[in-house]
Amino acid sequence: MDEQELLQIIEQAAKDKVTELDLSGNQLSNLPPELATLSHLQQLYLSDNELSSLPPELAQLSNLQQLYLSDNELSSLPPELAQLSNLQVLDLSNNQLSSLPPELAQLDNLRELYLHDNPLPIPPEILGPRWEEGQKPANPQAIIRYLDLINQGKRPLNEAKMLLLGQGSVGKTSLVNQILKGEYNPQENKTDGINIQQWNVKQVGASLPVKVNIWDFGGQEIMHATHQFFLTHRSLYLVVLDSRVNEEGNRLEYWLKLIDSFGGDSPVLVVGNKVDQHPLDLNKTGLQRKYPRIKGFVETSCKEGVGIEELKERIAEEINNLEHMGDSLPLAWFQVKAKLEALKQDYISYDQYVALCQEEKVEEEDSQHTLVGFLHDLGIVVNFQDDPRLEDTSVLKPEWVTNGVYKILNDRDLIIEHKGILELSHLQRILDPKRYPRHKHSFLLELMEKFELCFPLVDLPNHYLIPDLLPKEEIYTGDWQNALIFEYHYKVLPSSIFSRFMVRMYEYIYKKTYWRRGVVLAYQNCKALVKCDGEDKNIIISVIGSKNPRRSFLSQIKSQFEAIHMSFKGLEVEPQIRLPHRPELLIDYQDLVHLEEKGHSKWYLPKYGAEINISELLDEFGADLSRLKKSSPPKLPTKTSQRQSLPTTQEQEVARVALNHVLKAIGVYSGN
Repeated sequence: MDEQELLQIIEQAAKDKVTELDLSGNQLSNLPPELATLSHLQQLYLSDNELSSLPPELAQLSNLQQLYLSDNELSSLPPELAQLSNLQVLDLSNNQLSSLPPELAQLDNLRELYLHDNPLPIPPEILGPRWEEGQKPANPQAIIRYLDLINQGKRPLNEAKMLLLGQGSVGKTSLVNQILKGEYNPQENKTDGINIQQWNVKQVGASLPVKVNIWDFGGQEIMHATHQFFLTHRSLYLVVLDSRVNEEGNRLEYWLKLIDSFGGDSPVLVVGNKVDQHPLDLNKTGLQRKYPRIKGFVETSCKEGVGIEELKERIAEEINNLEHMGDSLPLAWFQVKAKLEALKQDYISYDQYVALCQEEKVEEEDSQHTLVGFLHDLGIVVNFQDDPRLEDTSVLKPEWVTNGVYKILNDRDLIIEHKGILELSHLQRILDPKRYPRHKHSFLLELMEKFELCFPLVDLPNHYLIPDLLPKEEIYTGDWQNALIFEYHYKVLPSSIFSRFMVRMYEYIYKKTYWRRGVVLAYQNCKALVKCDGEDKNIIISVIGSKNPRRSFLSQIKSQFEAIHMSFKGLEVEPQIRLPHRPELLIDYQDLVHLEEKGHSKWYLPKYGAEINISELLDEFGADLSRLKKSSPPKLPTKTSQRQSLPTTQEQEVARVALNHVLKAIGVYSGN
């Protein structure tokens, strides 16, 4: 677009008193001062141009609420932007900004500020989610204040986190001992919970080493669900295998899926241990194609010391290549971090943390919240500020949390005598009273509830059921002939999916009919049997009762599983249905949905001599959210069109409530 065309557009927009103007993607290299004549403008889209600067006259758009400037070449901003007092959204992603004018702090109505992909000294944890991620944005004032703190003084954060994951007895602790001390103990005890140790790794071309916090996790399956507390970005992951065991036995893809879900883009090294007894046998090329975060494979033997030096070199290389390695922290933040690390206590109250921040002149409440969240992501402390039950309770050491939960989940009496039913008073026996005083017991249980490890028993106050500690023996549940059967088949079945489902659905449990991998639920005049088969990697849902409530009940059950599935990035799940009256016929649910979308009404299966009425069958199994979405797939919007329809937070909440009412009406959703 040339200058004359642009001026004509601006002149016409001024005459029409437009409130929205889209000039994105027009190769604009500068903006004319005439832009200031658009006094009614509320939304201005200037993304994907070639702008290297902005005219001060832009500040005269006093009614402007949303300004999009991503994908340009801006290296500075005029301080006059601070005069846009009504501005609510400012997107400056993917520019060349290395600083911001401090005057931007005057934008009191600014609620969304996107600065990603700029050479700014701001860690991603401070920048918060990108616009396209659709999550709650970071606090703009906290971002601006962070830059102000950096300008007052800073110190490089030469620190990283390395987590060792894998099944029990693969040799994770022996690897750590070889790395740190060059020692091997054939009688090494299993790791209880987590063990955190430090290792200084020399940086290439740097005088200061990187402090690597090594997190050694216990491999017992009962503890896998607690890993989600601590799998974070800004980390290096070592998946340790026993080379004598095949991929399935090592559950390699299970661990890789877990890292994909919770570890972001963190790099992964796969370590085949015990190669003195058997060579590592893997399809390395196929695994790296499927999981591109795998940076390499290393074969080791802790007993013989084989491959340890190579492993240390690979670790150092990946640590040095970690994104944001060497980011600087404001000096005041660094001093708060150092004080927290030096504490002898396992936890302090949030008020004590605030007092400690104030001592170091970190006085704004949002800065204190941002800092504790940042330290949580780094694994230095644990604080769950996203949960109103837990946010103000404590700032804790990670070992205290995990080892406390470990003690509960591995208590022999709780497993054998109490069959997975925990009474609050049991914690006085299970936990060391010096480290875990009684006033902290409820906090640990609330934490376990948050991560769907347990749920309260309605009819027994102060009693909790822990699904993963229930007896394995299946109990008799009655006759399920003529049941409607819906199944989920998994390539990798995370062990926590079923226990989390039980926690979510505990209010529907029928007469305490449950075991470790099965439960009976009741709703109106319907019952459902839900069973998990870890060996075959499937979950089978059988529902009996009259048609309409049965369909609604099945939809509620499916919606809970779908929500859990979404928390595992890249989880491969195939929904299947059994044909009513022909339960030997297993049909792919998505195939039916696709056929219906294409206008097919019947589907003949010559192999079985059966003809299916597609819509009737799908209706029989309940209208669910995934089918509603698929029935009218939206076109993928452009970046600009997405932003034009950007709702406010209030509008999003109204839309959410309205959608939930609709879904409740058709039996898909039963929440708030």
